[in-house]
Amino acid sequence: MSAVLYGVPKVHYGAFGGCTPLPISMKSAANFLGVELSYEEAIVYCGAAFRITWNETCWDGGNVDAIFAFDAPWKVFRLGLESLGYESNLLVRTANTHKSEFIDFIKEKINKGIPIIACGIIGPPEAGVITGYRNNGETLLGWNVFQEYQDVAGVVNLDDSGYYITDKWWENPDTKAVMSYGETTGQRFTLKTIIENAIEVMTPRKHGDYAKAGYAYDTWKKALLDEREFSENMISPLLVERLMCQGDAMDCISDGRSSASKFFKRLADNDSMQPLLYQISDQFALAASSIYKMYEILGGYERGEAQMKAMVKPEVRLKLANLIDECKVADTKALELLTDLAGIL
Repeated sequence: MSAVLYGVPKVHYGAFGGCTPLPISMKSAANFLGVELSYEEAIVYCGAAFRITWNETCWDGGNVDAIFAFDAPWKVFRLGLESLGYESNLLVRTANTHKSEFIDFIKEKINKGIPIIACGIIGPPEAGVITGYRNNGETLLGWNVFQEYQDVAGVVNLDDSGYYITDKWWENPDTKAVMSYGETTGQRFTLKTIIENAIEVMTPRKHGDYAKAGYAYDTWKKALLDEREFSENMISPLLVERLMCQGDAMDCISDGRSSASKFFKRLADNDSMQPLLYQISDQFALAASSIYKMYEILGGYERGEAQMKAMVKPEVRLKLANLIDECKVADTKALELLTDLAGIL
C-alpha cells in the first residue's frame, strides 16, 4: 500500500526567503492545503522569530533550534499548527513509542491529503515535511533541509519529484516527532495572542543549561570573549564548531528579527492608529541590522577559512561582542513596546 502527495512546495534552506526549518515546513504544508501563509507570518505565529538561546556549558550546535524558543519543548510546534485555526495533531517519540504508532499516524494523515511536519526522518531533528509513504509505511518520501547534504543526511535516494526516499527513518535516533494540521477550529490567533507568546519567548530567563533572550546575549558575548576558547593554533574542528555556533546565532536573529520587523510594519501600514506597531518593527529591524554588520566583520555570509581566520582575532571578536550588546538593547526595547501594546489590546 502506498500514497504520495505530489506538488507539496519544496522545503530547503532559503525557501520562501527564510532559513528556519519549522516555519518553512509550516508554510509548505499550509500552502498545499490551500491556506495562505507567508514566511513572516509562519515564523511569528509559532514564536520562533523572537528566540535566541545559548548553552552556558559548551559551544552547542543545537543552540538555536526552534524547540528551545519556549521552555515547554513542543510548544513552538503546537502553536505553529494552532495559529492558523487548526487543532494540533502531535506524536512525540519516547522510549515506549513503537514504530507502528508513527506509521499509523503518517498513513492516516497522508491518506486524508494532509502533509506531515516531522522532526528528523533524515538528518538532525529539524522540521521537514513527509509527503507520502510506500511499502505500507516502511518507506517515506518528503522534503528535508538536509537531503542534499550527505555528510549529515547519509545516503538518501531521490524520487523523480525531488522528494527524498528513505526506509531507515525509524533507525535515525533524531526522528523525534510527527505532527500535522488537524480539524479546523476557525480560531486563528489574535494579535494579542501573538504578542503574548512573543513576550514569553523574549523574557530573559534560564532553563536548564540554556540562557534565553537577554541572558542568552550575555552568555554568547562571554563565550566569544573568553580567550581560553580561541588561539591562532587551535585545531580546525574546534574552530569550525565555534564558527558554526556564531553563524547559527547570527542567522537566527537576522532571519527572525527581520521577519518580525516586516510582520509588524505590515500591520502598522494597515492600522495607522497604532504607532506602537511601527516602533516595534523599527526595534526588530535594528537588531537585524546589527547582525548584518557582524557578517561584514567576519567577511561575508560563508562559513569558510576566511571567516575562521577572522574569528580567532581578539579585535574581531570584540567588535562582534559590541554588536551583540546592540542586539540586546534593541530586543529589550522591543520587549518593552510589546508589553505596552499587550496592555492596551
